[in-house]
Amino acid sequence: MGVTSGAGEAVKPSSSSSLSPVAGLRAAAIVKLNAAFLAFFFLAYMALLLHPKYSYLLDRGAASSLVRCTAFRDACTPTTTSTAQLSRKLGGVAANKAVAVAAAERIVNSGRAPAMFDELRGRLRMGLVNIGRDELLALGVEGDAVGVDFERVSDMFRWSDLFPEWIDEEEDDEGPSCPELPMPDFSRYSDVDVVVASLPCNRSDAAWNRDVFRLQVHLVTAHMAARKGRRHHAAGGGGGGRVRVVVRSECEPMMDLFRCDEAVGRDGEWWMYMVDVERLEEKLRLPVGSCNLALPLWGPGGIQEVFNVSELTAEAATAGRPRREAYATVLHSSDTYLCGAIVLAQSIRRAGSTRDLVLLHDHTVSKPALAALVAAGWTPRKIKRIRNPRAERGTYNEYNYSKFRLWQLTDYDRVVFVDADILVLRDLDALFGFPQLTAVGNDGSLFNSGVMVIEPSQCTFESLIRQRRTIRSYNGGDQGFLNEVFVWWHRLPRRVNYLKNFWANTTAERALKERLFRAEPAEVWSIHYLGLKPWTCYRDYDCNWNIGDQRVYASDAAHARWWQVYDDMGEAMRSPCRLSERRKIEIAWDRHLAEEAGFSDHHWKINITDPRKWE
Repeated sequence: MGVTSGAGEAVKPSSSSSLSPVAGLRAAAIVKLNAAFLAFFFLAYMALLLHPKYSYLLDRGAASSLVRCTAFRDACTPTTTSTAQLSRKLGGVAANKAVAVAAAERIVNSGRAPAMFDELRGRLRMGLVNIGRDELLALGVEGDAVGVDFERVSDMFRWSDLFPEWIDEEEDDEGPSCPELPMPDFSRYSDVDVVVASLPCNRSDAAWNRDVFRLQVHLVTAHMAARKGRRHHAAGGGGGGRVRVVVRSECEPMMDLFRCDEAVGRDGEWWMYMVDVERLEEKLRLPVGSCNLALPLWGPGGIQEVFNVSELTAEAATAGRPRREAYATVLHSSDTYLCGAIVLAQSIRRAGSTRDLVLLHDHTVSKPALAALVAAGWTPRKIKRIRNPRAERGTYNEYNYSKFRLWQLTDYDRVVFVDADILVLRDLDALFGFPQLTAVGNDGSLFNSGVMVIEPSQCTFESLIRQRRTIRSYNGGDQGFLNEVFVWWHRLPRRVNYLKNFWANTTAERALKERLFRAEPAEVWSIHYLGLKPWTCYRDYDCNWNIGDQRVYASDAAHARWWQVYDDMGEAMRSPCRLSERRKIEIAWDRHLAEEAGFSDHHWKINITDPRKWE
């Protein structure tokens, strides 16, 4: 074989071992090919390392940083080079309690992001909730990031634990209590310019919007923004300012915490908000669920203690002006509830409120009827009714989505909706101190929409309209629909919207409710008349007694209470309450059937003295 001299010059081999020219060319080609591959892989490695998506590796200076904190992303703790590293449990609570302030890690990114994130350019301090630093690369941001540690709520925790069907409102025992949703130790964190969160959304689960972990992440994000977010004040400096929140979610964030009219941009799964801090703080002061009352409407002095509304309204100002508030109800499709709306207005005034009364009505309300409504105190506003796409034509629920128009009352900051089949007995003005959506429990984890506090917003209205074909109402009406949208609601005492029913069908239940209906001064704030309405009966007794499946709604005490307000009205307001000839015939027939059935209460024997029988 040939050898090489120390000077590097080749010594000619002997003729017996010489290589052919073809073999020499093949060897040279292999060497060049290997060199080319090495050069390619080197250049590819450098290109990947210098690419914006991986530029954070250079800043961290550790190849081990390629290992992402994704296995427990909802509980990730930032990796730092500090000697006081934070360890974490499976649930996300930092085990090292000696660390006073969470360490931040720098994010360097030269990539481009959607234009909506342009205001995030520059050196920012970010609080990360349920999201890793590498997942922020899509934002094209640069700055310091700190993970917000929290213990994930147990999988044994159910939505019904937060929103039970019944609670001890009267506090006869030890009083109702709520289970605790684990929250971070916010004292460990310094102020941040923006809170960034990833919100769970498992649409494959039919109850995805009632996922307790989803609510927990929302609340951690909201608390971090309210407590540690840097506030941006508008010109004039009024109010509590706004904080910047960015969330990633496949489905729309909970609109009661992150309202659509506070959104400043969206790109795919990314949403950006400038959140009103005062509004957010107001929500966060309330119980985490309806497992406790949002606020008892009576104090240590008992039910007769006059509630101090000023405690709720002291901070009721928006951008330096008094908050605009109104009661509202809705009439559509027929005059069935016309008389009820007239008595409702009179009962609100008798209870002492001076708030505006706004009536939304469609074309079916006649001019004489409108005159009576105005005389009662309503300010009428004509609307175009909204059809329920899932309702059959001609049914009761066909146009009950017209109630969505309440959210178009944007000249008011807060509205208390009251159904027209309700009689108000005590001043409800205290309800204006509660945020959207506040109501009385109905059954299960659901609220009753007969009395509810809402906050008008055009974009909320548009969201309701957009979802009306996809959301399925459990009862086919507006109440079932709204319960699917506003799943995180706040419980009022059931005496605020006291349902006239005797479903337990016990002597004790009837004795208690009849006493409450008669009590003077009133011990319930309003009576919600289920079944046949008082104005569709003669004043002499509750005609629900005449019909077998309606007797659970019969109460002569509640019936008489409604007629007390009617008697104090002027004739101009009474005229729409006359009975049609057809209705008189129906009442007579029901009395006949009750007699044949032999109902032992003998209401069918009572002599009718109501002058409307002969009008």
